Amino acid sequence: MGFHAMGVGSPGRVRRLVAGAVERLDLRLQGLRVLTEAGSGVYALTPAIAIAAGADEVIAVSRDSAYGAAEANLAAASQLAALFDGASRLTRLAGRPGPREIARADIITNLGFVRPIDAGLLAHAKPTAAVPLMCEAWEWRDGDVDLAACRQLGIPVLGTNEDAAAVGVFDYSGPLAGRLLFEAGFEVWRSSVVVFGPDRFGPVIARWLERAGSDVHLTADLRSPATRRALADADALLVADYARRTAIVAEGGEIDPADLAAVAPAISVVQFAGAVDAASLARLGIPVYPHPPVGPQRMARTLAHLGPRPVVDLHAAGLKVGELACRARLAGLSREDAEARLTAASELVQAIGASDA
Repeated sequence: MGFHAMGVGSPGRVRRLVAGAVERLDLRLQGLRVLTEAGSGVYALTPAIAIAAGADEVIAVSRDSAYGAAEANLAAASQLAALFDGASRLTRLAGRPGPREIARADIITNLGFVRPIDAGLLAHAKPTAAVPLMCEAWEWRDGDVDLAACRQLGIPVLGTNEDAAAVGVFDYSGPLAGRLLFEAGFEVWRSSVVVFGPDRFGPVIARWLERAGSDVHLTADLRSPATRRALADADALLVADYARRTAIVAEGGEIDPADLAAVAPAISVVQFAGAVDAASLARLGIPVYPHPPVGPQRMARTLAHLGPRPVVDLHAAGLKVGELACRARLAGLSREDAEARLTAASELVQAIGASDA
């Protein structure tokens, strides 16, 4: 597969982006083994980042999905690893990781084809292993990583601060929302957009859209009189609530589809993150984009929709969190001490609190 077909750009740009992230984050994985995914498109890059950072072995797992076949993903991962003279350190696996793969890994990422990281797998993990989240701590989902099992086994689980100076990927949320609006048929410039964003995404998206020339109403309450007035004149309702576990535009949600249609019959709904009742909205003549709609605690499109740079920077940062946690455990720190010290000492590291769990 060609590099442009993967969506990663030219080989030269891949080398530059990966090498730049590794250097900027001082990512050093020598002596460590990494278990991660070989995903489709841009997500085939993650093993190459670990290879470029000197990992002794990278176990890349993949499965068939709607986005691509496992063998194609693994072949792409091999091509990308070869850019860093690391094909011999790449172990390819089609299917779920098993006890043997878990037992070898020092760093186990929470990416899609590795998940779920459950108690059955964790029972085979090294006592000094670490699970870095390739996302912020508040985005942790209990179906992805068994936090209780990790804590019982002494395995640190830590989030990645996407706003850290060496990372800076959270601000890509604005351009991603803009791209979704463009694709849905809105000009952005001089468009009127209601952003439902009660979590961290909302303010970032609203600021970017305002700078791009949109008339923006940011709200955490779709029932308020001010928001209802804004909806009546809006081109789009952009839903951006990753944390919510139930549907936002749905019967019993933040606003009923019939109520939205009555207030704003000309509006469209654009899903950035969070669930909506797309079938009911379609029956009422309200378009929903993108397709297919996503469920709760999911982004409709990831940052890879913009290109490789945000994924490279985020996953390099997540691997750095894993490196720090693993080396702290290898140095003899307990899971509790490792999590506490790293959270206090590094801007990059986020703890998962009791409220998250």
